[in-house]
Amino acid sequence: MRIAPLVERPDLAAQVAAWGFAEWGHLNPGQTLEQRVIRIQGKMNVDRVPIAFVALDEDGGIVGTASLIFDDLEGDPRNPWLASVYVPPVHRKKGVASALVRTVEDAARRLGYTRLYLFTSTAPKLYADLGWRPLEQCDYRGDHIQIMDKTL
Repeated sequence: MRIAPLVERPDLAAQVAAWGFAEWGHLNPGQTLEQRVIRIQGKMNVDRVPIAFVALDEDGGIVGTASLIFDDLEGDPRNPWLASVYVPPVHRKKGVASALVRTVEDAARRLGYTRLYLFTSTAPKLYADLGWRPLEQCDYRGDHIQIMDKTL
C-alpha cells in the first residue's frame, strides 16, 4: 500500500467524492454529489490546507482516503481537522485507516500545526488506539459524535 496526495491521482477525485457523499452527505443537507466533487478537487494541495490523501493498493487502485482540513464543525473555532477518513468495508482491518491517519498527522506537523482535531460517530476506538484523546460528545446535525484531539 502507498499513500499519496490526491493531486497525484486527480482521476480518483470522483470516487473520493462518491464515498464521502454516501457516508456523510446527510451532514451537509442540500449538497449534491457534483458539489462534493468540486469540494474534493479543492483539496488537491500538498503545501497547504486542505489536503486530501488516497491509499493505493499495489495495482494503484484506491483503498481509502482521508483529509486535512481547516474547519469541520460549523461554528467550532478549533482547527485544523483530520476529516473524511474512509476505507471501503472490503479493505477494513488491514491497517489502511491507521496509515491514513498517520499520514494526515504527519502533514499537519509538517505544516507547523501542534494539535489536530477530529469528530467521529462510528470509530472512537480506532482513534483512541492511535493516541487520540476524547474531548466531548455532542449531537451534530442528527448524529451523536465524539470530538477528539491529538497533540502532534
